[in-house]
Amino acid sequence: MTDLQPAYPAEKVANRLLELAARDGRLLTHMQLQKLLYFAHGLSLGLHGRRLVRNNFHAWPHGPVSPALYRKLEAFGASPVDRPLPDPQPELALDADAAEVLERTYAAYGHMDGWQLREISHLPGSPWDVANTEEPYSRIPDSLSERYYREQLREAAGEDAL
Repeated sequence: MTDLQPAYPAEKVANRLLELAARDGRLLTHMQLQKLLYFAHGLSLGLHGRRLVRNNFHAWPHGPVSPALYRKLEAFGASPVDRPLPDPQPELALDADAAEVLERTYAAYGHMDGWQLREISHLPGSPWDVANTEEPYSRIPDSLSERYYREQLREAAGEDAL
């Protein structure tokens, strides 16, 4: 895994996902944001070998969660997040790879509700499943996510070749 570009604060990435949803006339819930953020992070690791999100993710009961982002979103409860989060690094813009990963993630999963996204995060053998089985609430290692998402991308490429 290489970090040629900086990893971004979770708030910055979450705000871009909120923008993508708003473009479609939609709002996202806290649960949707957590899962979409994690899926994008995994895709970035699988595609580019780099972290998208600076914050760590942990194997909480309802799937991967960034605890730092959780604290900022918990006041929303199950209601949609209806405003951007304060960006701790407004001067740092998302690069082209990060923007592409977020577009791809939103295109694939942005139409799903939080419970559907939770089910995907809970698939047998997923990074959440492995980490949660070893120790609930533990950090999900990037190395585990990178391997998993690289394999998912290889399988998807193989299916496209058929």
